[in-house]
Amino acid sequence: MRDEQGRVAAGLRGVVLAVAGLALATGCTWQQQTLARADIVGTWTEGHTGTLLFKDDGTVVATNLAVINNDGDKVSECSGTGKWGAYPDDKQAEKVWTTVCDGNPWEFGGSKAHPEMRRSVGDPDNGDAQILSRK
Repeated sequence: MRDEQGRVAAGLRGVVLAVAGLALATGCTWQQQTLARADIVGTWTEGHTGTLLFKDDGTVVATNLAVINNDGDKVSECSGTGKWGAYPDDKQAEKVWTTVCDGNPWEFGGSKAHPEMRRSVGDPDNGDAQILSRK
């Protein structure tokens, strides 16, 4: 019985290591990125999460952007037009703020080839995030 449990534990460790290796190899891990303002301009979307269209004039248009409650559940959607700006300055950005669809700032990550933006939603202890990809 003890030998069988050891084999099961070793097998589970192997699966965990294989999944971690695959995530690293395919770029599925979040890596903080800094984007130039020109790289932010455009459409960012993700099916059920909604769409943000960042315009060069500082305007942002939200379409069906998910509103998430503290449990991490989508409870409604937000659409509208507002302004956007970049942190830490207006030339390079680690994060971007919007005046439409209130929420936490969006931070940039993913990879240089496939940038993503995310913001924390719901209960901070749960680690939930909305993630949008560059279209």
